[in-house]
Amino acid sequence: MTKAPSIPSDEVLMAQLWVRFKADDEEAFNRLIEARYRLLFTYATRFTKDRDLIKDCVQDLFLELWNRRQVIAETPYVTIYLIKALRNNLLRKLRRETLWRSTTEEGIETDIPITDGLTAETEWIAEEMLLNREQSLRQAVAQLPKRQQEVIFLKFYEGLSNDDIGQVMAVGKQTVANFLYRAMSQLRSCPPTHIFS
Repeated sequence: MTKAPSIPSDEVLMAQLWVRFKADDEEAFNRLIEARYRLLFTYATRFTKDRDLIKDCVQDLFLELWNRRQVIAETPYVTIYLIKALRNNLLRKLRRETLWRSTTEEGIETDIPITDGLTAETEWIAEEMLLNREQSLRQAVAQLPKRQQEVIFLKFYEGLSNDDIGQVMAVGKQTVANFLYRAMSQLRSCPPTHIFS
């Protein structure tokens, strides 16, 4: 017997708004934006600190959705659809920006920046750790590979199931479990305080 994926409490409403939005209902579209803008903005901070770029990407996403509303697919998982679409758009823009900078400026760092995840880790720390270990956890998470940081964010900050995370990241459920296992193993072995001991 397979376990049903976890669905955010308002996801049924989101799916209803999605159907109405696809039928040219501007009010439903505005409600979608209001309901998910903050979540999308927060998620994007996992990839870059450039708030203007994030705002542009989120606005571009909603503009593109409105322009393509009659041809985009219906989905019962609107939040996952939006996160995945934003992730793809943001990474594409970051790659373009990195390539442009590397051809126009000398000596620029070409890695895509990632934040230290203070918001996600603060939430996680509040549930999982004593306050005196907060700094150790932040440092440990910042040392994780980018994909593991993303899984940690989606799992513990957004509360997504492994299936949902797999859809967002375009990987299998087992790959998500592997990322989580490796991340948690690395965090448990962090000196000096052994965060999870």
